[in-house]
Amino acid sequence: MLIGVGLATSCGTTAPSPSTALSANVVDPEAVDAVSMFNSCAGHAFPQTNSPNSAKNYFWPTSVNFSTNDQLREYAACDGTINQNSDDTAANEQDRGQTFHLSCDGGATAVRYFHLRLADGLLGQHVRAADFIGFASMVGTGQSPSATWQNSSNFDVAVVQGNDNTTVNYFSSLTASALAAWASRGLTSVAQTVNPGSPTCQTFASNIGSPDILSFTPVR
Repeated sequence: MLIGVGLATSCGTTAPSPSTALSANVVDPEAVDAVSMFNSCAGHAFPQTNSPNSAKNYFWPTSVNFSTNDQLREYAACDGTINQNSDDTAANEQDRGQTFHLSCDGGATAVRYFHLRLADGLLGQHVRAADFIGFASMVGTGQSPSATWQNSSNFDVAVVQGNDNTTVNYFSSLTASALAAWASRGLTSVAQTVNPGSPTCQTFASNIGSPDILSFTPVR
């Protein structure tokens, strides 16, 4: 267990809010070719519409998975329960797949999965870390599939601490063994996945080759 942000108790004292280290990856590192940095100018302002940057992580698929809805497998990052809150069911969360929370056992940590085609029967169910939970949904109704993985729709996750307005870097939340699974892709340090300047973004984009996006090696 990691110790996270303190919460006020009914007695007026401060108690630690435990955060759960993620013991499994949401995706096989070999199935993706790039990821956006935390606190980057990729995607859009998050967790709020007036946030200075994007405090979540976007993943781009490899060439065998781009523009698919039923091939790129996603997994539970922790032991926990799959649920949806009102924000998850808002209209803008239904364009490709749906949005779900995996509330980790024993703490205030949750993993919010965007653009997920959840496996049948899992909503409201308890799962174990590394369990298959569904497929990334990377092409919408009426959307033309991309010819290259760089232009394929991506999928993204946000690691939530306490509530959806407080997010932390996915990679800094991983256990040492889960982070080590990325070494073959050239990702060996959490520092590689964080925009060190935490900029206030004037514009947002999701272009491969941007300094806000880490492309893995070898790129396929």
